[in-house]
Amino acid sequence: MPVWDKSIRKNGTFSSSDFQWNEEKDEYRCPTGKRIRRNHRNYEVPRQGITKANTIIYLSSKTDCDGRSLKTQCCPNITTRKITRSVHEKARDLARTIVKTEEYRNGSVKERKKVEMLFAHMKRHLGFDRLRLRGIDSANDEFLLVATAQNLRRLAKLCGQPPPLTI
Repeated sequence: MPVWDKSIRKNGTFSSSDFQWNEEKDEYRCPTGKRIRRNHRNYEVPRQGITKANTIIYLSSKTDCDGRSLKTQCCPNITTRKITRSVHEKARDLARTIVKTEEYRNGSVKERKKVEMLFAHMKRHLGFDRLRLRGIDSANDEFLLVATAQNLRRLAKLCGQPPPLTI
């Protein structure tokens, strides 16, 4: 599945992709070369800096932003630039590179068709057009029961033997 990327801005200001990520130093570099870090001071007890949304917030220094000529393109309404980075960004980057390959475009259509056909079969032939039980656990149990029935039908087709010939 493609990764949803909402970091691109449409108002003419810099997007997160315009900033260079440096893995070793754990920081971003703005187009003018200034550092955008997550910690601007050393704490006695090191902090993780991970929010409840599983993101890390990187902030630029106010002194770096004040004298720049690109401040109107970088952070016009605030004093410093803030970039949020997901803790799963490596996996997201890998997914972005896979989506761009030709093999993905050709193969993903076939794989999605397989899954969609299974859901269509559940709805049409097994009568699974709505959930009859309430609650997440009950819905999970009901879905697993229908999936088990579907898999047993497929297994019977694959392993089934014709009836013995009687003379």
